[in-house]
Amino acid sequence: MSSSLGLIARRFVSNQASALTKPKKFYKEVTLASEVDEKTGNQIHKILLDHHVLKTQGGQVLKLDSYPLALAIAQEWSSQDEFLQLGQMRLTGLAFTSQDNPLEQSADTISQKILDYVDGDTVLFFNTESSKLHRYQEENWAPLIKNLNSDLGIQVRPSESILDCDVASETDKDKIDRWVRQHNFPALVGLQYATESVKSFIIAYNAIRHHIDPETAIDAATLEQRTQAETWGSVEWAHGLEREELLSRLSAACLFVYFNSNNFTSKTV
Repeated sequence: MSSSLGLIARRFVSNQASALTKPKKFYKEVTLASEVDEKTGNQIHKILLDHHVLKTQGGQVLKLDSYPLALAIAQEWSSQDEFLQLGQMRLTGLAFTSQDNPLEQSADTISQKILDYVDGDTVLFFNTESSKLHRYQEENWAPLIKNLNSDLGIQVRPSESILDCDVASETDKDKIDRWVRQHNFPALVGLQYATESVKSFIIAYNAIRHHIDPETAIDAATLEQRTQAETWGSVEWAHGLEREELLSRLSAACLFVYFNSNNFTSKTV
């Protein structure tokens, strides 16, 4: 009996240790290699770690169409210290996900998941019970709705009642869906990540379209929490960590969408 318990304990400790142990950095130099894809004829870019090609978690060689994105991912790997902070390498994670597609998503399924956020988008439901919060929502959220409507030619509107959920017509949602579907698959992965990170399609849209910067987007996403903190106070370090985490996720998502939608560079001579 005691030997069995000892075996179980050793396995538990071993599993815990492996889950918490960060892999050590195993390379010194990070470079890029570019070549022409035989199937598409387009130029692709690979990341080299000491001349070893970087592979995805699915075992595929990571291939990137965007040279600026390849540079940014290479920088993520170059900036690592003694141990690899894989969970903080946002662009690498998005690139791996878009290439491996572990959940076997399609453009249709991603588009639908993004569209599902519209009917329940936080930005479209104003709180009338708190005059301060309602004023902040008018100041911070109303311009985001106006930007979306102006860009896409729609009439999405905010609601001030829990019983009034008809915030976007079917025509409006069709136009939003067409805008979403115009993106290629990697950009869709980034758009989904942005939307889920801030739990709002409208905030993600404004950040990706450069109507607002990521800092302002996070302010909008955490508006209710910040308003409560003004009244009741907050645990500064905890809220600060959460904010930085959200900012990191959204910034990476915006870059990922941009790089996969605009494959060009410029140089001043």
